[in-house]
Amino acid sequence: MDEVMTLEDLAAYLKISETTAYQLVRSGAIPGRKVGREWRFLKRRIETWLMQDSTDDTDGENGTVQIDALGGEFRIENGREQIALWLPMTREEKAAQIEKAQRDGVNVSDVVAAYLREWLRSG
Repeated sequence: MDEVMTLEDLAAYLKISETTAYQLVRSGAIPGRKVGREWRFLKRRIETWLMQDSTDDTDGENGTVQIDALGGEFRIENGREQIALWLPMTREEKAAQIEKAQRDGVNVSDVVAAYLREWLRSG
């Protein structure tokens, strides 16, 4: 049976900090799975990942979330860089925006953009 590791176990196994391990996991570089609110890793898969030739890794792999030089998150989709944006809204406000878009039959992005324009005007 495969040994299952926690994030703390992974960091100790790789001899890196937990912060570095978490960044690698979030970027999709290390194979893992979230179980509830915790990350879990199969030791066998980590060993396979470690043995891969580093030339197999492609910078900007499609769909993989990465961290840029300024600490921002981004991913490449269809050859275009997509940046992550932290929206100044609560989960409840987000849910309300999604409901509004569905009710009005419009794109959620358009509704959120209008919300952000209003937020900027009021700020």
